[in-house]
Amino acid sequence: MLKTLSVSELSSYITNIFEAEELLHDIKVYGEVSGLSSVRGNLYFNIKDENALIACIMFGADAQNVKEGDQIVVSGSMRYYGKFGKINFYVTSIVPYGSGLLYQKFLELNKKLRDEGLFDDSHKKPLPKNISKIGVITSKTGAVLHDIEKVSHRRNPMLEIVVYPAKVQGVGAEKTIIDGLKYFDKQKDIDVIIIARGGGSIEDLQPFNTESLAREIVATSKPVVSAVGHQTDITICDNASSVRAATPSEAGEIVARNMFEGIDKFKNNLDKLYFLENNLIDEKFYVTYKAIDKINNQFSKVFSNKFNRVRGNALKLNSLNLTDKFENTLSIDENKILVLDPIRPFKRGYARLTKGEKLIRGVKGLKNGDEIDAEFLDGNATVFVEKICEVKK
Repeated sequence: MLKTLSVSELSSYITNIFEAEELLHDIKVYGEVSGLSSVRGNLYFNIKDENALIACIMFGADAQNVKEGDQIVVSGSMRYYGKFGKINFYVTSIVPYGSGLLYQKFLELNKKLRDEGLFDDSHKKPLPKNISKIGVITSKTGAVLHDIEKVSHRRNPMLEIVVYPAKVQGVGAEKTIIDGLKYFDKQKDIDVIIIARGGGSIEDLQPFNTESLAREIVATSKPVVSAVGHQTDITICDNASSVRAATPSEAGEIVARNMFEGIDKFKNNLDKLYFLENNLIDEKFYVTYKAIDKINNQFSKVFSNKFNRVRGNALKLNSLNLTDKFENTLSIDENKILVLDPIRPFKRGYARLTKGEKLIRGVKGLKNGDEIDAEFLDGNATVFVEKICEVKK
């Protein structure tokens, strides 16, 4: 026959069970805060996960240290309160979940790898001076990739970004990140690898706090920039990488050399070069002009003597009735003499082209960007090769 108990008797019996069960005393439980309220200095809230919920009470607690949705670890004991027929977890202390088991494991692994020398500077690869193509390992959705692209392209629109879509949270995330590292390490044209994701709890960042990822980063032949979480988040990935960026946006700034600063510097140097060249051109032009004037005077004398001699011979021939024949010969000689005039090609619109001290006779040997000195009748100019079109014979 079933025993009949009063409510008080049953309540007392349940209370005794809770008091006697050691597993329910001085234990730690982690979960998410919900239903938070503070009444007369006492804190009332629930701690939950995907499948269950436990009511909690903490006497004399400061509600400012706990927020709705926080991941926490509570210490205390489970008790049955018979007067209201409720089971509550009486909390004696609260710490963020990051200070709990996962954080302890993080500290232990971090110390192990540091003591091993895995984080030493000898394993850090320097960033190339000229970075033209980067590989980004991150989720293809979300703001992280957008931030990197926006900042890096603002500084250098020519920078090419290749994305390896990876999981950055949950089961399988670590493998996809490592697969991304191996993929980019084989690409010869990738200069730098960025591992990136937004901030999160220590649970969210767990794929970036593993030993296998740290060893893969160190083994990678290319420099790795870690941009995991926000400024206050430190991961094993950060410590193993060549460079740590506080945010994904900062990673974009690090790898993107400011092209516009380089352009300004180039312009300043070009202005200085033009100034020096103009002075040199003026000096060379004066020397060249004096030399040409001297050549003209000498040529005029030679030409006058030869012309007079030819004319005298023509008169003699004319007297011998050979005028037509020798006039034709005279015309030919005059043309030959005129061809020797060094000023004549300049007057016809031609220019004398040189590269360094070498006279340029054709496009062979020229390449785009070559600097060429051009001498005209009235001065000199410096030109640059932009396009070469070779005439096929």
